[in-house]
Amino acid sequence: MANLLLNSRLSAKRILLLIGIIAGLQLAAHRLKFGEGYAYSSVHKEARDCGIPAEPMSSVPSLEEMATTVSPAVENDYDMKICDRFGESYNASQLPNAMKGMGHLFVVDKLQLLFCYVPKVACTNWKRILMILQGSLDIKRRVTHMEVHQRADRSLRTVAHLKPAELRKVMNYTKILFVRDPFTRLLSAYRDKLEKAGRVDSDRFRSRWSAKMASRTSADRARRQKNDVTFEEFADYLANPSNTLDIGEEEHWRPINRLCKPCAIKYDFVGRFEQLERDSRYALNDLLHSNFTGGLINSTNLTNSSDNALLDKYFSGLKLETLKGLYKRYQLDFELFGYQSLQQLVAELVKPSGNDKRTQGKESKPGIRS
Repeated sequence: MANLLLNSRLSAKRILLLIGIIAGLQLAAHRLKFGEGYAYSSVHKEARDCGIPAEPMSSVPSLEEMATTVSPAVENDYDMKICDRFGESYNASQLPNAMKGMGHLFVVDKLQLLFCYVPKVACTNWKRILMILQGSLDIKRRVTHMEVHQRADRSLRTVAHLKPAELRKVMNYTKILFVRDPFTRLLSAYRDKLEKAGRVDSDRFRSRWSAKMASRTSADRARRQKNDVTFEEFADYLANPSNTLDIGEEEHWRPINRLCKPCAIKYDFVGRFEQLERDSRYALNDLLHSNFTGGLINSTNLTNSSDNALLDKYFSGLKLETLKGLYKRYQLDFELFGYQSLQQLVAELVKPSGNDKRTQGKESKPGIRS
């Protein structure tokens, strides 16, 4: 009975996700013009990830045209009591120390906004939008992925070095955070930064991290010389609690609770990557009352990491011990933002083994190795 209920919940969740994406395609898809080219919005990417064909955008409204549209209900709260269970609660006197070194929490005075960016959760898009809104980037200017990050480092300040009086002032600002399912975020980081050679950014990551993550056996010497890292090696590294993930580049797979400290800072709105178009529009129109008329730009290196079949391909080959270690590392992110429990994940990923009596005489499927 428990398995039946669990499967029903998972099926319902997927159905609701598909319904939300279809609604997003109907209400939020829009065309963006940059010079002579056009870019599809990220909702089309999310649709492709779920196997839904994207419709042409010749007749869909822009964000400006949708400013008068009533925004759909957005679930934006999270239960701070969960923080208590993890020993992550803070009182007012601890807040200044908790915010020290928070290099991911942008302060945009013009908007009276605190925005915490999370790598692999549309952070390039949001850095670009924030620079446009504060006037440090022309909306018509075409900028590369790397240029967005370089410009943001120069023009968007963070709370990391604010004085106590300034901290007290900005804590009255609107506070926004965007989150993503931890496992799809990890897969996106792996596929973007470590899986394939040939890009300057990924080659830099591979050369630095292969020695830390890849197998050191002599049989793998040739592979290590190419800086190859398998997903299993990547997952084993993250599942090992002795790896602190404190190095700067590890922001791409560091837990959201460590980057943005949602147990110390009560965010007014938590948007979801899974509903990026809808939640971005809500944040811009309803919360910030901005006059932003652009939209989200496509990633130049799509990883399709939200695709369920792709998730199964990478995660179902992991050892059960590794999966549990990964979940423990990101457990606060999973629970605080309402993503799946470990039991649900295991139920989805673990397949019956070939020697299971229930599968004798039937073709066995790949699954998590115990």
